[in-house]
Amino acid sequence: MKNDALVVMGNGPSLAKIDLKLLNNFDTFALNVSYRAFEKFDWWPTYHGCFDYVMNDSHRESFTSLIESDNPIRRFFYLRDFSDSPRFQKIELLPFRSSNKWNTSEEDFSSFNDGGNSGINACQVGICLGYKKIILVGVDCNYVEHVEGTSVLSGAKLKVTSQIKNNPNYWFDEYQQVGDVFNAPQEKQFHFIPWNEFAAKAHKNNIQIINCSEGSKLKCFKMSTIQEEIEKLS
Repeated sequence: MKNDALVVMGNGPSLAKIDLKLLNNFDTFALNVSYRAFEKFDWWPTYHGCFDYVMNDSHRESFTSLIESDNPIRRFFYLRDFSDSPRFQKIELLPFRSSNKWNTSEEDFSSFNDGGNSGINACQVGICLGYKKIILVGVDCNYVEHVEGTSVLSGAKLKVTSQIKNNPNYWFDEYQQVGDVFNAPQEKQFHFIPWNEFAAKAHKNNIQIINCSEGSKLKCFKMSTIQEEIEKLS
């Protein structure tokens, strides 16, 4: 590790305000469909993962290609058996709130306690990897539940049916594309409340969490900026 801090990258609009090159001062964990930005911005994270079954299935080919292509990403964490690559780790999620298990060791990726959303699960993987400080960026917790250009398939499952020109939920407009299938954010149930629960658990286990997401509604962590955290390194 570059240091004992890990930057977990949510995909909220505030991430667009951060120069990705600044994140090179840390190990980074990017999530979900952010892979569409890596070549576009000529920037690659340390880790990439997705902890949503619907998105794992919708982006199966892209995730498999990402694992098996020549890129600098160190490790990948998904819910399906995508590859035999030594860089790939399948995560076996227990149902949300079915267990109070706290995963703390690197070999503890099976029977993994689902934290409620991909950001929290990335934090928990980071803790398994030995990080004691986690910095959040792009974790805005400020979702629009139904964006124009999407339609309901069933329950909370949505599909992008037409181009979304200005996506209010993500840091670049091409994040979601026609044909993508995904779950509605369900912000209160799977974001706001779970993050607050995770904050209490992290504090109890001496894990420091810093939220550097400008304008974030999530106030259960100490707030800072990436610039301030970089200054602390020196």
